[in-house]
Amino acid sequence: MMLRRIVLTLLFAAIAAGAAAQRPRARVEWGVVGGINIPDYTTNMSETDVKNKLGWQAGITTAVNLGAFAIEPQILYVRQGLRIRPEGGSEINLKSNSIDVPVLASLRLLNPVRIYAGPVFTVMNDCKQKSGGDLLDFGRVRPSVSYTVGAGIVLMRHLLIDLRYNGQFRSKHDVVLPDGRQLDKLRTYNVALSFGYLF
Repeated sequence: MMLRRIVLTLLFAAIAAGAAAQRPRARVEWGVVGGINIPDYTTNMSETDVKNKLGWQAGITTAVNLGAFAIEPQILYVRQGLRIRPEGGSEINLKSNSIDVPVLASLRLLNPVRIYAGPVFTVMNDCKQKSGGDLLDFGRVRPSVSYTVGAGIVLMRHLLIDLRYNGQFRSKHDVVLPDGRQLDKLRTYNVALSFGYLF
């Protein structure tokens, strides 16, 4: 009887150890990324002319890799710019700086391809008006919570190429420009292409 219990205990322990060995272990990854973004600032005021300027982003990417699925929090510094010419007014040159924290769900079923989606939290967001050689504080032009979807590919286990579409859930309302004019709505979207190195 005692021998049977010992044998059954060892058998169950072996089955549990085998199941644990087959389960993918969580692995932490990190790297650095940088690239360009093409912003699209638009307004519902037809007589207001908006010219978007090429921007850039750089930061740190991390991931908790669970095998076919990963959670990827990131910290990115994002620079964007635009020129606005309100109806009957002069052109205003604006520069937007923000710290964005995307928290992505990453599907990795088609290795080395990754598919991303998740919210983006903008924790610092300031905009400055360029007037002559000076930069004057203006305010916020980007939403504090937005979203991103996209895909990436990892080459040679370390090189990351990433393409994303960043959108917002709702427009910013009643945006007051530095000259006192007001925009009813200002919408922000952008497409970002990044290159990174994973350690």
